[in-house]
Amino acid sequence: MLSADKNRILSQVQRGTRMGELLRRYWHPVAPVLELTQRRVKPVRLLGEDLVLFRKPDGSHGLISRRCPHRGTDLGIGWVDGDVMRCAYHGWGFDSEGRCTSQPFEETGPSGGFRGKVGVTAYPTTTLGGLIWAYLGPAPAPLLPDFEPFTWEHGFVEIIMTELPCNWFQCHENSMDPVHFEWLHQNGNAVRSDPESPTYVPRHLSIDFLEFEHGFVNGRVVEVPEVRPTGSFSSTNDVTDGGILSLWPYTLASGNTIEFRVPVDERRTLNFTWQYSVLPDDVPPGRQDPGAIPYWYGPLTDPATGDIITSHTGNQDFAAWIGQGTFADRTVEQLGRGDKGITLLRRRYFEAMRKVAQGEDPPGTVRDPAANVSIQLPLLGKARYTQGVPREVFEKKLAARKKNGLLGIGGFWAVQAGRPSHLQKEYDEIAGVVRKAPAGSV
Repeated sequence: MLSADKNRILSQVQRGTRMGELLRRYWHPVAPVLELTQRRVKPVRLLGEDLVLFRKPDGSHGLISRRCPHRGTDLGIGWVDGDVMRCAYHGWGFDSEGRCTSQPFEETGPSGGFRGKVGVTAYPTTTLGGLIWAYLGPAPAPLLPDFEPFTWEHGFVEIIMTELPCNWFQCHENSMDPVHFEWLHQNGNAVRSDPESPTYVPRHLSIDFLEFEHGFVNGRVVEVPEVRPTGSFSSTNDVTDGGILSLWPYTLASGNTIEFRVPVDERRTLNFTWQYSVLPDDVPPGRQDPGAIPYWYGPLTDPATGDIITSHTGNQDFAAWIGQGTFADRTVEQLGRGDKGITLLRRRYFEAMRKVAQGEDPPGTVRDPAANVSIQLPLLGKARYTQGVPREVFEKKLAARKKNGLLGIGGFWAVQAGRPSHLQKEYDEIAGVVRKAPAGSV
């Protein structure tokens, strides 16, 4: 267990706190690129700061503090005028560097206004993987890590966002907890499928973790790896062969998904899921435009009952994290051997906070442009992600998922509930799936 003081330190995100300063040394996803082509302005909250994101005519973005320094009005209700964000109240304009570019009424007077004396906080942005990223830390900013999944071209990518009413760190601890796969997901699904006589999957016997430059590799040994009628249970993997990854500062990478547990503030987390659905190997690579990757907001609760959704893998994780409360109380935990990764992660975060306090870069920092080209990750079995899967195998899995019906529409695998139906058409077109017309249709 942790002391109340250490538990508080792990949970904080505000500027000036130890964890808040650590987090400000990394880039953070704030919105899908496509969303800012459909709406030019989006209010966002990140690390406890209220900001407004806007798209300029050249396709680049600005990120500035949300309150106009004139009368404190929310700039999020304003609009983009040329390259500047225009306040709706009195028309003051601010560019992506935070400079005040115009004060319409003041400039009609003899003094010509005082725009050179006012401004707003501005942060740099960039794009990668269909996402807009922001850096809220001190200059010079590190490079945004160009991880290899963002260069893969044999999959259909979609971006899912869900806001969670809990602290980010309990979400991120999940990425160092392999044993939960067995119970929360596999055995939980078995109970949902057959409550009276569930068939449990093989047990975990041991877990291990390997540290590397950008995070940790999860390894595990299970009792009897096997394939069951309802699907395959992830088999034993040695950390030297790769596995599911926990990346700095709050990322889970499994190959088919990358999840970012972005701190909105201390009490809320915006979970971004970058889902990669593998395509047949006969599909020409590069079919998706990085600037037009589809996105959707995933529901947290069932609108009919108000209950939290637990049908899909991602939703099951959300339920577990929220079930720990807004802030997990680590002062009363009873940890065991299955929590080896949790204790390791916490130690490394306290070490990273000390490094930042000493003026050093935290783990996972990239500053060499030559080293920031499709950074290879030790993912397990990644050939299927980079090369696609044989058409015959793809069609068989598609048919099995259609029959099961639990994890997607039309056999299109989903990590979260609520996928919009229009994505099925996009997926079919890219994957080359031929859907049979209903009987009697013309």
